[in-house]
Amino acid sequence: MFEHRGSSPGLYVPLQPSDGTASRTVDLRILPDGRVGLAAYTSLTSLVQNCGNGQPWGLVDEHGLAEIRASAEIDVVLLDAALPLPDRRIGADSSTPGTYMTDPLR
Repeated sequence: MFEHRGSSPGLYVPLQPSDGTASRTVDLRILPDGRVGLAAYTSLTSLVQNCGNGQPWGLVDEHGLAEIRASAEIDVVLLDAALPLPDRRIGADSSTPGTYMTDPLR
C-alpha cells in the first residue's frame, strides 16, 4: 500500500516509447548494483522534471502498481527519482507528454 500525497488518484509511471503496437510496457531501470527499479512519480510535474517532457506515462493506482510488481521482477520502486540526464526523454516542444492509459492495466 502507498500513502497518497498528491491530487491524482495514483502514481505516474514512465512507459516505453510506442513501437507501433497497441501494447505498452513500463520503463524499468537497471540500477548500478544490478537491482531492477520501477520509477514512479507522485505528480505529472515531478515525472516531467525528472524524466523529460517527451516521456510517455501511465497513471496507476495501488492495485495497478501491485500488478506491475507481480508481472515483472522489480526489486525496488524509485519514488520521484531523477533520471540521469542522458536517460531523459526530451520532446521537440515543452508540452506535457502524452498518456497511454488512465485505467491502470485493463
